[in-house]
Amino acid sequence: MADKVKKKPPIFALKRWSSKDETKVPKSPTTPQIQNQNPSLMFKSIVSSPAPRSANASVSEAKPRKISAGGIKELVQCPLCLEIFHNPKMLPCQHTFCLACLKVYVDAEPVIDCPSCHTRIQIHGPNYLDDLPSNLYIDTLLQVVGISTAKPKKPVTPPTTPATGVSGIQNVDLLAGGLRCCHCRTMCDNNEVITCEHCKLKFCGVCWSQHLEDMRIQIGSILKQLDSAANRLEHKIEYCKDRCERITEQINMVAEEKINAILEAKVNLLREMSELQKTGEMSALTLQSSLREAREVATRAMTSKEALDDNEKVMTFLNIHQNALQLLTDVSKWDSNSYVFDKENFCIELETATPLDAESDDPLPEAAKQNNPLESEESLVLYYRSRNFTPYYVWRKTARPCGIGIGPWNEHLYICAKDSHSILVVERSQAKIVMRLTCEEMLCPVHIAFLENLGEIYVTDKWKHCIHVFSKEGEHLRSIGQKGSRDGMFRSPEGIATDSSQQLIYVVDTGNDRVQILQPDGKFVDRIGVATRQQSMHTASVWDTKEILCTELNAPTDVAVTNDRVIVLDSGNRRVKVYNKQDKNKVLEFGSLGHRKGQFRQPEVLAVDPMGFILVGDSGNCRVQVFKPNGHLVRVFGRLGTEPGKFGWISGIYVTKQLDIIVSDTKNHSVNFF
Repeated sequence: MADKVKKKPPIFALKRWSSKDETKVPKSPTTPQIQNQNPSLMFKSIVSSPAPRSANASVSEAKPRKISAGGIKELVQCPLCLEIFHNPKMLPCQHTFCLACLKVYVDAEPVIDCPSCHTRIQIHGPNYLDDLPSNLYIDTLLQVVGISTAKPKKPVTPPTTPATGVSGIQNVDLLAGGLRCCHCRTMCDNNEVITCEHCKLKFCGVCWSQHLEDMRIQIGSILKQLDSAANRLEHKIEYCKDRCERITEQINMVAEEKINAILEAKVNLLREMSELQKTGEMSALTLQSSLREAREVATRAMTSKEALDDNEKVMTFLNIHQNALQLLTDVSKWDSNSYVFDKENFCIELETATPLDAESDDPLPEAAKQNNPLESEESLVLYYRSRNFTPYYVWRKTARPCGIGIGPWNEHLYICAKDSHSILVVERSQAKIVMRLTCEEMLCPVHIAFLENLGEIYVTDKWKHCIHVFSKEGEHLRSIGQKGSRDGMFRSPEGIATDSSQQLIYVVDTGNDRVQILQPDGKFVDRIGVATRQQSMHTASVWDTKEILCTELNAPTDVAVTNDRVIVLDSGNRRVKVYNKQDKNKVLEFGSLGHRKGQFRQPEVLAVDPMGFILVGDSGNCRVQVFKPNGHLVRVFGRLGTEPGKFGWISGIYVTKQLDIIVSDTKNHSVNFF
């Protein structure tokens, strides 16, 4: 070491080619000027310049030093401006950016988010960014690749040397033995170089001391950041406490306001409902009085023994007839407007029976004829989409047809006729009525179902609040249920379906917002759509918990049963809900209020085809919508009108095993066969 001190070393160190060759190659005096060259040219020269070949090339190739220009360029690239770092500054979250980029990004904001990790950073004073520490790793890396963070000077083209070659920066590292200090660029022996475990860079003994001092200074900066973070945390804790207390006060205040608003809305709704009920009762009393007067007039006309001429008798008959027709029309229109309570919007909704002409589909161009559309779901979808839904026959021999079905033992069509208080049995091939099912107590037959094994027919009577049971020969066997809300009782039941495998009956108890499952003799088994829940009740300034029954159905109207599912038409909520037949849990629901495809307006009936596709009679929109078992829409057909293929009010639907679709229309007084 003493010899080295006496001998003044040159400005640029000379190193040996290898341990075997003592010939020294003078280091190019152009090395320091590399820092002032264009960075892009510098990257090109490092990567593309070929290494000189020499006699000792095999020795130098033993440990090649590989440098990836793309990798280095990514490391020294600012994430904000995507350019080489210039005056890099490190945020408290340890992410580094150009100082100029940070000043533009901060833009006098008191708090910023780190562009990389989105850490919240508070800006303390106008010189906060200038006082940020530099990233030692980035600084040393920029120096390794020959880029200075200081203001670049005018580049000076260095003279070429035999060692540098044509490009002027030929890699001496590949030819020289030992390692180069990343800071001062001095070549040193391997044992004189120290590798930093933090930044993974190599330093000579002199630069290593400076590097340690820089790290010590940076520890001081870290301490300041930790102290600042502790202060910020204290402020945040205090702010969070204040905020929680303020939110608690707001919750109490808003809850009181909402409770008062709900109680006020409750009072208003009850008053509105009372007024609607009084209005309906007054109009009903007026109609009842008019009916009594009309009956008295008609009775006097029949029993009168006064001698009247023929013209007077004709005029009396005409008056009585016109008055009776007007009264019958008024009675039929009296319940045309129904009221439904909207649970979601907490209001009373008026449902008019006036249908709309909603969206519908035209058939696709006829596809290739298929032998069996029931082969797969895709073939059945194509069948429905390409089918032309024009009825091949329209039956118009009943006034107001409702529910329909096909007898499993004779293939006859059974039609519920409201006005005649009976069930019409029609022979399909000749369209001839062969039988009528009725009884003295039947008032309003709505829907029909069959149990083939027992040979029984089940008919729901909406105004008698029961189920009439007939034999397949037409004999009235019994009636099931009565008006009430307990298990086994009904309020205006409508839809009905049977499960032949388990010998069960599924009845839509519309007035009680539920579906009841019964045995054929009327014994209660289970229910769908109703559950018990705990509800907090406020009485006498005391909150108490009480178990109540609640339902998710709102005026359901129809039901269908498959091998593993129960499909319920929740008409009041304009949705189709699918339940598991075993545990009665809901597995699927779809639909909403509207006139677009997939939406419903007063849906009345539904049916299921042999592959589980669901057909919904959307009565308010005068159309039938076909859905896959998963609820995806397949086809919409039908419009408002009286022509074949159009509907006035769909009141019944049935799908045969051959995919024939039968639709009853109560306003057009017809049954359509598709």
